[in-house]
Amino acid sequence: MTRGLLSLLTTISIFGQTYNVSVHGISVAKANWNLKNDKIQLKYNTNGIADFIWPADNIYSTVFDTLNYNFIKFNKKIKQGALKQSISIQLSGDSLIYKNDYRIRSKSIHNLFSLLVLLQKDYTIDLDSKWLKFEHEGVLLKGRFLSAGLDTVDINGKNIVCEQYRMDIKKENKEASFFDQTDRLMSYSVKENTIRQIWVERNGNRRIIKANILANGFPFKIDIQNE
Repeated sequence: MTRGLLSLLTTISIFGQTYNVSVHGISVAKANWNLKNDKIQLKYNTNGIADFIWPADNIYSTVFDTLNYNFIKFNKKIKQGALKQSISIQLSGDSLIYKNDYRIRSKSIHNLFSLLVLLQKDYTIDLDSKWLKFEHEGVLLKGRFLSAGLDTVDINGKNIVCEQYRMDIKKENKEASFFDQTDRLMSYSVKENTIRQIWVERNGNRRIIKANILANGFPFKIDIQNE
């Protein structure tokens, strides 16, 4: 069976997970991660005290190539306090295009969301510790996943065997973003010197079970809820 057919079979269904995002044990947001065929969508909504201090109601979506998880198009709609954005970026030939601006890019490039789909659906041992280029709102970055072995995660009293990874990110060049301002999630997620840990279900649908991110001094814990 070819890799292309395997890829098609593993992305044909809808996989939707809901997550709670907390800092120091206090819930600050809910996130919904939906993977369907060649598209991943993330909805992120603050709650509790965070909704009064740092309100956000954001939707992110990425269309990707199911054969190699390369990024094709990225959209986001941001309502974060006074910041309102409706963004569409797409790859056309060797050009990454946003309105009348562009960057030269290879077709073989990911974005942050398609990298996470790669980790979830088609990560193999030969990719461990390998730097992969990805674009982030006009900035060219590199990311790699480092395997930390197996770990058992207790979710609502059920033990789930997971593959644990650390994700490292660094800039590839000195390009500036397309935007003067972006939302906190997109800013925090790619900061250098940030600790990122991800736990992926070893069997079944290879769901992302949880993630820990230490960014700007805040220890974010992201835990699956619909187990």
